[in-house]
Order: sequence, then structure tokens, then C-alpha cells
Amino acid sequence: MQISNEQLFNFLKKPRSFIEIAKKFNIFFEENPQLTSFLSHLVESNLIFKNNKGLYFCPNILSSHIGIFRATQKGYGFVELKESSDSVFIPAKFTASAHDQDEVKINVYQDEIKSDKTYGVVTKIITRKLKFLIGKVIKNGDYFDFEPYNSLKNEVFFRWVSTKDLILNEYVKVEIVEYSKNILKIALVKNIANEKEKFWYLQVPLVESGVEINFPTDVEQELAQIPDSIAKIDADRIDLRSNTIVTIDGDDTKDFDDAISVEKLANNNYRLGVHIADVSYYVKEDTFLNEDAATRGTSIYLPNMVIPMLPEKLSNGICSLNPNVDRYTITMEAEIDSQGNNVDVKIYPSVINSKARLTYNQVNKYYKNEENNFTNEVKTLLDNALELAKILRKYKENQGYVNLDIEETKVILDEEGYTKALEVKKTGISEALIEDFMVRANENVSEYLAKKKFPLIYRIHDKPDVERIEEFNRVLKSLGVNVVIPYQLSSKTFADAVEKIKEQRLDNFIKIMILRTMQKAVYSPINHGHFGLASEFYSHFTSPIRRYPDLLLHRIIRHFLFENKKDVLHFERILELQSKTTSELEQRAQTLERKIVSIKKTEFFSTKIGEKFNGQITSIKKFGFFVELENNVDVLVHISDLQTNEKEEFVLSDDGFTLANKFYKYQLGQHIQIEILNIDIPFGKISAKVVLNEQTNNK
Repeated sequence: MQISNEQLFNFLKKPRSFIEIAKKFNIFFEENPQLTSFLSHLVESNLIFKNNKGLYFCPNILSSHIGIFRATQKGYGFVELKESSDSVFIPAKFTASAHDQDEVKINVYQDEIKSDKTYGVVTKIITRKLKFLIGKVIKNGDYFDFEPYNSLKNEVFFRWVSTKDLILNEYVKVEIVEYSKNILKIALVKNIANEKEKFWYLQVPLVESGVEINFPTDVEQELAQIPDSIAKIDADRIDLRSNTIVTIDGDDTKDFDDAISVEKLANNNYRLGVHIADVSYYVKEDTFLNEDAATRGTSIYLPNMVIPMLPEKLSNGICSLNPNVDRYTITMEAEIDSQGNNVDVKIYPSVINSKARLTYNQVNKYYKNEENNFTNEVKTLLDNALELAKILRKYKENQGYVNLDIEETKVILDEEGYTKALEVKKTGISEALIEDFMVRANENVSEYLAKKKFPLIYRIHDKPDVERIEEFNRVLKSLGVNVVIPYQLSSKTFADAVEKIKEQRLDNFIKIMILRTMQKAVYSPINHGHFGLASEFYSHFTSPIRRYPDLLLHRIIRHFLFENKKDVLHFERILELQSKTTSELEQRAQTLERKIVSIKKTEFFSTKIGEKFNGQITSIKKFGFFVELENNVDVLVHISDLQTNEKEEFVLSDDGFTLANKFYKYQLGQHIQIEILNIDIPFGKISAKVVLNEQTNNK
């Protein structure tokens, strides 16, 4: 029997019966079993389809792609395309045997009912990425079973290699030792926690993330060789220990990467010094310390703990710019005129002795004339710093820097570790000041090194793509905001458009929509500029204690600038891989941080069921909508919980901005009041219903 896939696909543009196929391709009766097997294989591979009448068909393929499959708890999934930032919806029946994180090949088809919609079909599993699972040991009748904690829900069955050492209702990590279409053979790797244990729901996502808390023995042994203090100053360092240099950080910060100095010069220019911990002096390239830092990529800051990139002896000790002790640094020194232009830039190895450990709260109070307990030298520094920060901010805004002033919510814990408060914090003068100085330092170092043709790791941020701009313009129109974002964008034109939007409407929803329009910043050895910061050159230089790309950049500075070495190829090989890896590790850290913060926020609402809160609709789906409360907590109002006595179904509008029936309408950006119904602490989910009052938009 000889039938090519291409011939068959062309014939099946119209639905055909088995007999029609057999006749078309001259299949003998005795070959029917082969044809049946051939067709079944194609159906199982989602290359052709079989309808409820038993007819085979193959619709036109719009496109084919390779990407990463992301499963959902509902069974359907999405494929994140490799060649773009787009994703394709995969109905549950077309996921094949794909599991979360698998690399797959898909075909994209036009929806038969809604011609403007498309869907994907998984046709091939290229690589099985999922090696381990987190879940709970459960009983299915008399047998031990496994309930995944993550989104692996698409009709998968589990078979234990061994049931020895299994504990009922214990959360565990398992290894997938064998794949088949719907059955995964699993083996116990480690016990994590039991539901009866305090904060078990924090341990599970931590293990799921793959983040290591403890440092390996090899690293600890290397640490023993690193001193706790500086005994003798290296001759090649510029001695700044007598200069007025300070750190400004959060109240609970323990690792101080950066310190600043600001002087007003006789010519009315300013000398800005940004002094960064010289981590690369202690963490050498061919060491276990460096290897371990590279696998971590970043420090992770959770409400209940910090998981540092470097061991505490370095992060809080010899590398940390603690007050009144000598510390090695790399200094970016810039002379800046009254318009914000660089007159001169220098980068050099230095040694400092910080004169004060200041906090954002202290400095903010000083600028409000509520704090005066500083030395005259520190006061002069702070006064100069404020003058310069205003100049730098104006300079950046003229370039096209978008300042959204996003409010962050800090989780406040009680003595036992439970969430006792959610504190919404606005960016103060001192926080903005330090940001302005760090941005200028990152820009200056990046440009300085780039113009010397050194290999670099850049922090790049591309401009929004056309689809996101179109979506944002539709949202603005639906809100009655008379601004159209142009497709041919520069940082300046986008910033100007944002300012016009602010004049008509400025709330958290608008800020969220602006952020959704923006691309994600990543690391790259190739410079694309930084759209959001309006920077032609931008690299991360200022946080080598907690970010590996900064440590890499310091190593490049030492190698090429301080030691005058020429091994370009070595770094070019490293940077391509490290740019990709550190971007992925950053995403891993952000995902874990979001999960834990969401869990701790939900924990706060465990005593709030039945209470009412004001909020704003930020996202609308077929199944309901999400509301952001005033403390920046997201809750779901499910369509089944929309409070109405009428039997009229709610329908999502074609543009996706409105969910309405004959009597009630809910729109993006609408302010409403909700009542908390349920919470799911382990998954960080809160459900609510709408409180029908004058605030509710009745039709």
C-alpha cells in the first residue's frame, strides 16, 4: 500500500469516508487493515481528523510552528512560539500527548465557527522537557496514586515504580522515568511536606521552581579561603576612603551593592560617583563559587525569606558596602553639566569606606524637613544629590523615559510568619533618586565599553509590536481616551502619547495596560537599546551581589579595561549562552516571587471572607473577570458568581472588553465593589462576587 501524506491531505480537503479513500488510492480489500492503521496513526498524530459521522478530513493549514507547550488545569493549553512572542491556543482534544514545557510542533487552523479565530493542533512532540513533577500522594481505591500540583491535568494517569516509602497526603517530588501517551511512570525523589505542616504551601512551589536554597560543599570550602576583611589595599586602586560616600537602601536590606557620592564643582557641574561592590575580585571565573552563582542567576527576595545568589559571607560580608569598613569597589565617575549631559566619564578600581548606611525612609524625611540627624557632610551630599537627580530625570524624560510611578505592595509578616498587613508603597524622592543614578551608571558603563568594542552583555528592551499597539489603541477607544499610539514608535513618541493619556485618565488600570503593551526586557550580547528607558546603550552594572549579568560585566571590565587583556573570543562564546540562561533564570525567579507573594496576599484574606472591597476590572474573559483591589490584590469574579436574578447569559463582546447580558454590563477599567467569597491559599487564588449598588454599571 502506497499513499503519500501530501496526496491524502489534498484529497481530504472535503470530508471522505473510509471507502472513498480506499477507492481513490486503489486499496485492495486485503490491505484494509493497513489503511485503517495508517489513518488511525494520522488521526492520533493530529495530522488528519475524524468527525462524528466517521468521515476523515484535513482542513487548510494556515501555518506551522515550533514552540513550548504550556498546559492548564482545564486540559487545554497554549504554545509559546519560538520565532515570536505570540502564543497559540490548543484545544484539549488536540494536545496529543504533550505535557507542560514540552517542545512541540503545531499546525494552525482557522476556527470553523468563528472565522476570525484560530487554534493549534499538536502534531509532534520534539523534546520532553518535563523531567520531574511535584504533587500529592493520594489513594485511588486500594492503590497509591499521584495528584500533580502543577497544571498537568490533560487526562494523564500515573503508575508508581515502587510504592515503598510513600506517605498518604504527602507532597513529593517525583521523577518521570517513562513516557507513554496517557501514562507516566514515576519514581519518588524526595518528600517535601505534609498538609498538616505549617506553611507547607510555601515549600511546594519552592521545590517546584528548582531553586536551591543551600550552597554545595565545594562552594563552602572555597569560601573558607576568602578573607572577612581587607588587610592590605591593592596598589592599583584609587583610594576614596576619605570621601563622603553613603548607601541608601530599604529598611531591611542587608546586601549593599551600591554607594553614591555627589559633589558640586566650581564650574557648577556635578561629579557623580556610583561605587559598586567589586564582586569579581572575589568570585573568579574558574571556581565553584562562580559556577554556582551562574546556575542561580539572581538573588530571590520572598516575603518570608531571601535566597541569595552568593553565600552570606560574600553577600552580607566582604562584598557588601557596610558602613565604616573598607570595601573594594568599581567606580563609575561622571562629570555632568546642568543640562544632564556627560562631560567626562571614568571607570576605575577603587576602595571606599561608607560614611553612613541611610534608608529610603530617612532620606525621604530629610527632603521633607522631618529628619535632620545627619552630619553636615552627608547633608551636603544629599542636597547635591537631589539637585542632580532632578536634572537627570528631566534629561531622561526629554529623551522619552516613561515614568509610570507603579505602586508596589509590601507583605508585612507577624512574629509567626503569617501575613498581618499589605502595605502599598509609593516611590519616594530617595527611591527615584537612586534609580536615576543607577540608570545613568548603567548607561555610561555600557556606552563606554561598547565604544571600545569590548564584548558586552546588554539589557535590551524592544519597542512594542504592532499587535500590542493595536490592542492598546482599542482599549483606549473603549475607555473614551482620545489618544492613538502611532505604529512607528520611538521612545519619545511613546512617552509623549503616555503623557497625553495621563492628562485624560490615570489610574492603575491604565498603568497596567501600558505595561502590557511593552515588551519584556532580556539580556543579549547584541545591542538593541532599551526602549522603556530611552537608552541607546544599557547594561546591568550596579548589582553584582544579586545579579549574575552584573558580575559578568564586572569581569569584562576587569579583563579588558583594568588588566588590558585581549581575549575577545572567550567572552563572545560565554555571553551568547549566558544571555539566554540568565534571562531564563530571571524569569524563574520572577515566577517564584509572584507565586509566593500571591500566596501570602491570599493568606491575608483568610479572615476577610464576607468583607467588601473596592476595585477595578483589569481583565475580562469568557469565564468572568479579574478585579484589582486597592491594595493591588487580584480577585476573580467567576461568571457563575455574577449576582443576578435574571436568567440571561453573560456574553463576552467581540473586542473582549465587555461582559454583559440584557441587564448588566461589566467593562474593562470599571470601578466596582466586590465581596470576598472563597480563598485558595496554596494556589494564591481569591474568588469574589459583585456587590450590586450605585457603583455597578446597570444597562
